[in-house]
Amino acid sequence: MPYHPKIAPWPEEFTGLLPVSEVFYSQQGEGRFAGVPAVFIRLKYCNLGCSWCDTRFTWEEGKIEEGALFSASDLANLVTDQIALTQAKPKNVHVVLTGGEPMLHQDRLPALVDELGKYGFGFFEMETNGMFVPSLEMVERISWWNCSPKLTNNGLVREVNIVPEALHTIAATGHADFKFVVQSRSDFDEIARDFASLVSAESIILMPEGITPQSQLAVMPWLMEECSRRGYRFSPRLQVLAWGNQRGR
Repeated sequence: MPYHPKIAPWPEEFTGLLPVSEVFYSQQGEGRFAGVPAVFIRLKYCNLGCSWCDTRFTWEEGKIEEGALFSASDLANLVTDQIALTQAKPKNVHVVLTGGEPMLHQDRLPALVDELGKYGFGFFEMETNGMFVPSLEMVERISWWNCSPKLTNNGLVREVNIVPEALHTIAATGHADFKFVVQSRSDFDEIARDFASLVSAESIILMPEGITPQSQLAVMPWLMEECSRRGYRFSPRLQVLAWGNQRGR
């Protein structure tokens, strides 16, 4: 049976503010920029919800945490204050917009990027499920799109998971990778069937599903072999290998 997530009610009006779940400084754990120093801005709410989601505290009814509402300038100040506690320089730190689903808030994100730019931050990664067509303002400001279209291993049907126009628009930026969470070998057939006409093979990155080091390590050998055979890239999930499912990592 399809998974039916209990998504928390979406407030209709934030009056220009951003609903923030957490902000923390670490290293990017996945994809092309794995290992790069990064400050993560995790925004609340999601339009989708996945059966294996590891950030349910941002969107699931009954589990969603209160968080806080920030203006663009106040959130930029918070990020800058966190970096000031380290030896890192803003110009060398990526800003990762994540969630939940951060593109739910894309009308307010250009202002945040502009505010962070005033403090010297210059590289902005967007982690998105690829279901929202980016505005021109977002295309102009996002340095790299870490797009993770969902396979039906998330418990939902393909008609719910896939928005072709959004994927085409993100791919057309020329600054995007498409990361897929893989559970089993059958997922390869789904990637080939549903995404081959939407994204290029060289932009596809596969990652093992799992929230423990043991579950990651069990999948990595055969998944890396399949990536080599099919011409895809492989990405570990360094944060899981190092800390499991700890928050703020």
